Amino acid sequence: MIKISTRLVILTKTSAYKIPLSYRGYVQGLNEGKCWSKYKHTGMLAKLRWSYLGFVCQDRIPQTGVLNEDAVLSIKDTIPEFNFTNCDLYNVDNWGVLNGKDLLLDYGIDKRVSEMY
Repeated sequence: MIKISTRLVILTKTSAYKIPLSYRGYVQGLNEGKCWSKYKHTGMLAKLRWSYLGFVCQDRIPQTGVLNEDAVLSIKDTIPEFNFTNCDLYNVDNWGVLNGKDLLLDYGIDKRVSEMY
């Protein structure tokens, strides 16, 4: 499966490959690498396998299909970079579930990225 926005996302059975298509997509990829390094211990983020120059490979996690507002509020409290108004944490497509736990799949956004174009 392929999805396109600011990045081309190629989904295989086990992986999600994110390829930047714009400067914003590039910054999102860089942010995911930084965010994973800083907050992987929280258990709130989909596992990042590698990132390189804005290109990202993550474990593929099934999408939830239902937005868990408690998970959104919890991640905003835990990760200060996500605690801003114009954030796409409320987009159900950005969330997955693994072993009954909600995980954020797309965590490249921050306040700066949200204000681009």
